[in-house]
Amino acid sequence: MFVRGILVPLFCLGIEVSRVLGEEVEIRQIAADKGTNVTIPCGTEETLPSSEVQWVYRGNRTHHEILKDGSLLLTQVGLDDEGLYECAVENDTSYLDRINVTVRTEPPPLVNVTVHASTILAIILWNVAGDGGHPIVDFTAQYRSALPVNGSLEQWRPISPNHISPNSRQIDVYHLEPNASYWFRVWANNVVGPGPPVEVLATTLYSDQEAELYKHFLEGAESFDTRTWLAAVCVVMGTLAVLAAGTCAVLCREWRRAGEPHDLE
Repeated sequence: MFVRGILVPLFCLGIEVSRVLGEEVEIRQIAADKGTNVTIPCGTEETLPSSEVQWVYRGNRTHHEILKDGSLLLTQVGLDDEGLYECAVENDTSYLDRINVTVRTEPPPLVNVTVHASTILAIILWNVAGDGGHPIVDFTAQYRSALPVNGSLEQWRPISPNHISPNSRQIDVYHLEPNASYWFRVWANNVVGPGPPVEVLATTLYSDQEAELYKHFLEGAESFDTRTWLAAVCVVMGTLAVLAAGTCAVLCREWRRAGEPHDLE
């Protein structure tokens, strides 16, 4: 009992000291682009043979390859590889190095993507939820008709400009058909690549005013007599001719009057 009372506290104390020593090791930060290879050295001053080094990731030994110099090789890194990596000498509970790996990716999907459509114009609006670790270079937007042609949807049409400014949060789409449905999509781009597109379905408005104008314009077109139209044109042209002749007469009289000599007083 006496021995147990001494050994157990000492053992617990040793674990606690090792834990404290491990936590005292400053965590280094490493960032890598998605799909690239990353080599993480164990420590910054000396190298250790791979047989003497163990790497721990999320509490378990990592499955990544340990190189001859004790460094850890991460190939084709992705979001699943993000987190804290810790290396230590085999059978030693204290860590030599602690590295937090961050993976930079393409931008995430845009948020609050909406489309406000009128008869022949639509406005796409969006907000940004993040940049993936690299600044957004530009945005890209496209649209196409929602109705299939010959059993298949048409190709996406680009929306000018092809490279929308990274400061923009909206883009106008012109030359749409009234009362027609369209798919619109937009996404962000950075140096890693394009983010996932967000698609929105919208329908342009049917213009009642235009329809009413066409209705009045074409009203009575079938019963319209062209002779009436011809007579009206003749009346208008005759009136213009009379006005032109009167104007010419007045101008000629004024010209003659200006050319006569004035009596001297």
